[in-house]
Amino acid sequence: MERHDRIISLIWIILGVSQCLGSWFLDLGSVSEPGTGFMPFVIGLVIIALAIMRFIESSLEVKKNPRKKVSLWADTHWKRVVFIIVLMVFYALFLPKLGYLLATFLAMVFLLKSGEPLRWPTALIVGALTSAFSYLIFDVMLQVSFPRGILSF
Repeated sequence: MERHDRIISLIWIILGVSQCLGSWFLDLGSVSEPGTGFMPFVIGLVIIALAIMRFIESSLEVKKNPRKKVSLWADTHWKRVVFIIVLMVFYALFLPKLGYLLATFLAMVFLLKSGEPLRWPTALIVGALTSAFSYLIFDVMLQVSFPRGILSF
């Protein structure tokens, strides 16, 4: 698994460098007056730093446990993966009809129930709080318009 981690870390380093290069041409500005490319540049640097840390960590693990072969897909729970993909497709399809609040609430509840087994009351409360807080932040505070759907608010 560590070999795969090193390969993926290298890919992330390349993506981070390309992010930094792309944002360099968008006018970085300065810390006091950031330009349009400042935040993407900083995010690219964070990606590079995290990827380098993971690369070093996985290299040290390889030195401790040489030739330990593990399949990349060995611990994948395929039923959960397929369920989440189907759930996200349904979310995208029903978002305009049900509206943001109801569709997000239902998606969150089923996502929470599909992962670690949560009790229904916990999943319902967390789903309600997640959809309410995200609606409050994005719709009310940032004024991003969401589909209203059948609830029409």
